[in-house]
Amino acid sequence: MKTKKEIRNEYKLMKFRAGIFQIINKKENRIYLKTSSDLDRAFNSDIFQLKAGMHSNKNLQNDWNNLGLENFEFKIFDELDVQDTESPKEINQDLKELLDMHLTELKKNGQLLY
Repeated sequence: MKTKKEIRNEYKLMKFRAGIFQIINKKENRIYLKTSSDLDRAFNSDIFQLKAGMHSNKNLQNDWNNLGLENFEFKIFDELDVQDTESPKEINQDLKELLDMHLTELKKNGQLLY
């Protein structure tokens, strides 16, 4: 049986998919983008916050309250190619730059955003 320390060390060595996920308001064709260093679990926190009525984006929360879960879709928007040598700080910086790039492009194309 592994010790807590061994389990912790194994977890630190695990590689997660990093990138941007989106919550799509299908009724109004409006999207919310957010970065995550663990795309496989990206939506859990936001879904919990929306269901609890305490999401940090008040416009998204308001639409969720008025339209309901069935009018929203959760998808991966873009995935970051993470190098093994990158630190968490570097990954977060790369995610921020990727998000800024996509937001600029989406705004330029007239996409409605939260």
